[in-house]
Amino acid sequence: MDNKRDYRLEFQTPPDVCRYMVSLIPEEAKTILEPTKGIGNIVKELKGYEVTAPDDYFLLDKKERFDCVIMNPPFSSKSAFLENAPKTIDMKGMKFGYYVLLECMQKSNDIIALMPWFTLSDSDIRLRYLNSFGLKSVTALPRKTFEYARVQTCVIHLQKGFKGDTSFRVYDHLPKIPSTLQLTQSFISFNQLQ
Repeated sequence: MDNKRDYRLEFQTPPDVCRYMVSLIPEEAKTILEPTKGIGNIVKELKGYEVTAPDDYFLLDKKERFDCVIMNPPFSSKSAFLENAPKTIDMKGMKFGYYVLLECMQKSNDIIALMPWFTLSDSDIRLRYLNSFGLKSVTALPRKTFEYARVQTCVIHLQKGFKGDTSFRVYDHLPKIPSTLQLTQSFISFNQLQ
């Protein structure tokens, strides 16, 4: 029996976090890129949008642009699909997630990304770069978001040219966004009362 773990299937975005991320998409957005879809949890919540979610991010047309990018990129290369990745990129540590984030900043003016907290806290240069692009909000996620993960995570919302104060939110203190199933069940229950 093969006991080797498939890290590409771990650390998938929980549905409630997906719904929160989708709620940050600008109203005028129509075309959405989910560059590293994993098992598709975010894609399932993107109803009503023109979604591009490639099986292999590295085969995507590098010049194609989108109204918004929404993603939870693999943080490290051991959980990434790298068959067609350029051999010249440094994939040590958490650099894979940063690489995808920086590339996606060339593909859209709006980025919603679930990233390690280190994205903001371990590099003044990176933080200044993200802020100069337009760091609209940071939402701290609870440590329990990913079972067995030791990395603290957050959702960052980047909007090119945003110059206002960055909003800081704590996910546990935000109102929950119901799923489509929960809304349907509530509607049915309400109609049965009438």
